[in-house]
Amino acid sequence: MSLLKEAWPASRLVTVLTGSSQDAARQQLRREWTKRLRVTVSEPIYAGLWKDIERVCENNRETPWPTLPLSLFRQFSNTGERKPYEDVYFERRGRLAALVLAAVAEPESWRIKEVESGLLDICGEYTWALPAHVREEDTVTPPWQQVDLFASETAQTLAEIILLLGEQLDSHVVVQVRGEIERRVLEPVFWEPRHFQWETADHNWAAVCASGCGIAALLLAEDDPHKAAAIEKMLGALDCFLAGYRDDGGCPEGVGYWVYGFGYFIHFADMLREFTGGAVDILTSEKVRQIAAFAERVHLSEGMFANYSDSSETERLPSGLISRLNALQGRPSTLPFRIPGLLEDPCRRWAHILRNLVWTNPLAFGNSEAVVHYLPQLGWLMCRVHSHSISGTPTVEQGPILAFSAKGGHNDEPHNHNDLGHFILHGGGENLLCDLGAGLYTKAYFSPGRESIINISSGGHSVPVINGTMQKSGAEAQAVVLDIALGEQGAAQADTRFKLDLTSAYPVEELALFTRSFAWNVLERNEGAKLTVTDHFEFETSDGSIQPWNVEENLISRIQPYTGTGFVEWKGASAAVRLDYDASVLRLEVEAVQHMDHDGVPFVFYKTSLGLASDRCGGAASVDCELFFTINHSSF
Repeated sequence: MSLLKEAWPASRLVTVLTGSSQDAARQQLRREWTKRLRVTVSEPIYAGLWKDIERVCENNRETPWPTLPLSLFRQFSNTGERKPYEDVYFERRGRLAALVLAAVAEPESWRIKEVESGLLDICGEYTWALPAHVREEDTVTPPWQQVDLFASETAQTLAEIILLLGEQLDSHVVVQVRGEIERRVLEPVFWEPRHFQWETADHNWAAVCASGCGIAALLLAEDDPHKAAAIEKMLGALDCFLAGYRDDGGCPEGVGYWVYGFGYFIHFADMLREFTGGAVDILTSEKVRQIAAFAERVHLSEGMFANYSDSSETERLPSGLISRLNALQGRPSTLPFRIPGLLEDPCRRWAHILRNLVWTNPLAFGNSEAVVHYLPQLGWLMCRVHSHSISGTPTVEQGPILAFSAKGGHNDEPHNHNDLGHFILHGGGENLLCDLGAGLYTKAYFSPGRESIINISSGGHSVPVINGTMQKSGAEAQAVVLDIALGEQGAAQADTRFKLDLTSAYPVEELALFTRSFAWNVLERNEGAKLTVTDHFEFETSDGSIQPWNVEENLISRIQPYTGTGFVEWKGASAAVRLDYDASVLRLEVEAVQHMDHDGVPFVFYKTSLGLASDRCGGAASVDCELFFTINHSSF
């Protein structure tokens, strides 16, 4: 794939980023966004979002603007807690976003004054970066010029607000806002540049930072050569971002970070195309189209996803972004149509909220499909089938989705979890055997020893513990694909096999071989599906002697299981999984684990463990452990 920076050097960009064309592009974009925003106020599908906006505006009039004292900023360095500062930081941005959108819809003078007050308050912050990303000990770049994800987002947000409302705002406010964007972001990134690590990152940081800074430069930089050089620099960062994806378009960080990184890539690409009159279009490659399909490929059903790494199983996909991607691919999406509310995004991201209003197209969405997807470079497998109730008669209508997903890859991925061989079983719109997703972000979550956190540890995934040892971190811990056979797309009997060699994941000296095999079979008349998981272990020592060994097969669910002799059942609202196992060799234990989710909300999950030891297998040096799962859609 040709590099974006090589294709569009500054010497070429300057010919399509001339002052007169930029003025026309700004005016056209302002007219289009303003017109579209005002139309959505009366369209029923946006009612929930506009209700959120008005609720936030009312709250702003009733309660003081939340403050960010320096003592709160330094709480992270003192305690490792991120949430107290970030909650206030994001509330401030959510208030500003709501005030601006309400003022565009109804440009009354008192609303404009609310916006001006909010803008000036943001301009007065110690830094636009989050405490977790700031190095106060840096003697070269002060905290207010350290440009992270959120400083970049803030620069984009304020630049787009000036675009929308600049002619109605007090000129002194506009000058101050522009000056702060220059001082805090454009100067350290472009005019007197420091090198930031995200400029060469191969993950979401490169895309979010480059896009936020790039959009600010597009909207505010007035000198054509300087603007061209700035955009060239950001195209180089986006080259690094795209290099983090392989040809299958898979995002190792998970669908949540796909939304974040690729979403901002799309925001920038769309504006760059507009500001160059269509001359610079960075969305035309096959690789970009493959990346655009990622969310659909890992979608299970009803807005639930295979959520490996630090993603949630119920990601809030921006309807504006998905509409844009559907247009890019030239077909309707199989993802469900829903416009997220402003308050559903804990980060209150202006870029997504705005584009949900101006980009959303309900006609770009369709029905879910029964498919098998395998992303070979990423090592993720997804199987979906439309089921019928076991008590009902199959009809030509599509029934609810039953799904299975399994994960290969390696243990040195961005936002890595030690989860090779982990799997998810899904039915009736919920993940019955699940992935816990991201834990609460703290300093410890991204520090050495992070493997002890249950979300990251293999002990918090549906994989075995071998001789008391869990999976190790690092690229050398990898899943080697030994066999894969994908069921025919759309077939009534979609049988799929997936076999992995996971030996390298476990630092167990006496473990000679560990393979995990999955066999997914759809039952007759689509009345459910069966999954057989076969783990094969071989143990030996350097002197050839056989030492005692033990294996603990773990299964993770948010649903409390019902157990009996030789079986376990997890019953969801409209689907159930039953596990059958050999009780003569496997010993069952269930542990309820008190935990906290990514947003700091307490919950309970259940770890079901099946213990296997050499003394129950006649002291054999090798053994197969078979687990038989049946999943059905039903009503209880």
